[in-house]
Amino acid sequence: MPCTDPIILIGTHRSGTTWLGDVFSRHSDLAYWEEPRHVWTWGNAYTPDDVLDETNAKPRVRAHIRKTFDAFVREQGKSRLVEKTPSNTLRVRFVREVFPEARIIMVVRDGRSVLRSTDEIMTGGVPMSKIIDRARQTPLLEWPAFAGQAGGALLRKVTGKKLSYWGPRPPGWKSWVGADHPDVILARQWAGCMARALDDSEALERDGAPPILRFRYEDVMANPGEVMARVCEHCSLATPNASIDFAKASADPARADKWRTQLDEDTLARVRPVMEPTLERLGYDWEATERSENVA
Repeated sequence: MPCTDPIILIGTHRSGTTWLGDVFSRHSDLAYWEEPRHVWTWGNAYTPDDVLDETNAKPRVRAHIRKTFDAFVREQGKSRLVEKTPSNTLRVRFVREVFPEARIIMVVRDGRSVLRSTDEIMTGGVPMSKIIDRARQTPLLEWPAFAGQAGGALLRKVTGKKLSYWGPRPPGWKSWVGADHPDVILARQWAGCMARALDDSEALERDGAPPILRFRYEDVMANPGEVMARVCEHCSLATPNASIDFAKASADPARADKWRTQLDEDTLARVRPVMEPTLERLGYDWEATERSENVA
């Protein structure tokens, strides 16, 4: 029988989905696949950005994606899928069309933390192992779409130069590169991803789709047992103790606050106009969460 009721983790790059996927992987029923981008983009690899919606979920595309994930779950000897792909923040409607029954979880993280962590990745470069894995997974017919991204990453890896762009591609991303300050590019990227995810998830729920559970990364780091118990209940996971115990043992609240000491005032002032509207929409107050040394 094909697997049903998959758990799909929605969260932009550097938002904690890798940690959350690791937590879920401790559950004996779940087959965890980390960032199977090539599965989600099959048949839609040549789009100018990472946005996909219902119109892209043609019957053959939908069938291929479900068949591929079914095979993975069977190979792992499990009964349910859990996966995370950051660019799916731009594909919530597409994901729901492919998997109407999915339990979708949205992880929200302060965009300033995402900016700091993304800049760290762009400076250090993409690990060679990830480039090789992506190349192996990419279907031959989609290689031209992948080659440009991989070539740029490899060139900058060899030369030691900082990446000019990395991660999900919201609409307009190409026009930012070279035109905006690097900090502003990262701010636009985060805001573009999260605004799209919120717009699409709210619209789907208004239309009667199953609710999407949304929670803050900062909250699960501070109270991992409580938040993960709620997450596991949303996913109808029986015997979730192994996952909850791992979350409690591995959560590190300090991860949420590094931006406070590592982003200077110029950077914060530069990105505030871009990030603040989306941060407020997510329940963050820019002033209330200012760096501690700025609080009287």
